[in-house]
Amino acid sequence: MSYLTTTSAPSPTPSTASTGGAKRKRPDDGGVVYSQPQETGTGSHIYTQLTYTIDYLKGRAAENSERWYTFKDLMDYLNVTDATTRAQLQNLYRSTNPSNRIAYNPTDNTYRYRPKYNIRNAAQLKAHFQSQKSALGLSVKDLKDGWVTVHDDLRVMEASNDVLVKRSQKDQTAITVWDNDPSLMNKMDPDFVNEFHKIQIPSNPDDLRNSLLAAGLQPSSAPRQSEGKKTDNKKRKKAVRRGGKQTNTHMASILKDFSHMRK
Repeated sequence: MSYLTTTSAPSPTPSTASTGGAKRKRPDDGGVVYSQPQETGTGSHIYTQLTYTIDYLKGRAAENSERWYTFKDLMDYLNVTDATTRAQLQNLYRSTNPSNRIAYNPTDNTYRYRPKYNIRNAAQLKAHFQSQKSALGLSVKDLKDGWVTVHDDLRVMEASNDVLVKRSQKDQTAITVWDNDPSLMNKMDPDFVNEFHKIQIPSNPDDLRNSLLAAGLQPSSAPRQSEGKKTDNKKRKKAVRRGGKQTNTHMASILKDFSHMRK
C-alpha cells in the first residue's frame, strides 16, 4: 500500500533562513522621499507677491494718490532678489488686462495703484460726467477706492449745485452721485412757494382720488377697465353626428337597413 506525501509550495519571497536569519538592509538613498515634489508653489508665490504689491500701492495712494513708485521701490518693499521672480513680477505689473490694479507709466517706468475709476478729485469727476454720453450716476463706494476724501469733497460740490447726491436715510452717507447743471437751478417766487404750500393734500388716498374724479380728471391710480370677452348668447345647434365610412356595401341587399332608427 502506497502513501501520498505532501510538500509545501515554495514561498515567493526568500526566507530569512537563506540569509542566516538577518534581514536585508534597504539601499541608502540619503533619506530623500521621491514621491514628494520639491517645489510646487512657484505660481502661487508670484501671485501672492502681486497681491502684496497691490495692497502696498493702495495704502500709499490713500496718503498721496499722485505719487508714482519705481520698480526698485516695490522690490525693496517685497525684499525680492531673485532675478526670475523679479522679471515675472515686472510682466504682471505691466499687464494690459483691465482687471490689473497697477497703473504703469512707460515714460519713466513707474507704478501706482489703479482704482476702478481714474477719478481722484472734483475736477476729474466733472470731466468724467461731461465726457459720458449718458446721465448715469457713479457709486461713491467705487470712487472712494481711488479718492479718499470723496465724501468731504462731494459736500462742497453739492453745496455749489455741481452734483446731485443720493444719501442713505440712516446716516446720510453719500451712496450715488450724478452730474448737475447749476444754470438750471432757478429760484422760485416766494408768493408761488407760499401758495403751493397752502394746498392741502388729503391724508386718505381715496379722498384724493375721489376729488380728482369729481373735477373730471383721471387719477393715475384709477383701475384700468378691461374689455370683457364678448360671448354669443345664441346657443349653437348641436351638429348631427354622421356615420363613418360605410363598409360591406356588397352585402347591402342581404343586411337589414336600420338607418331610419337613428336619432
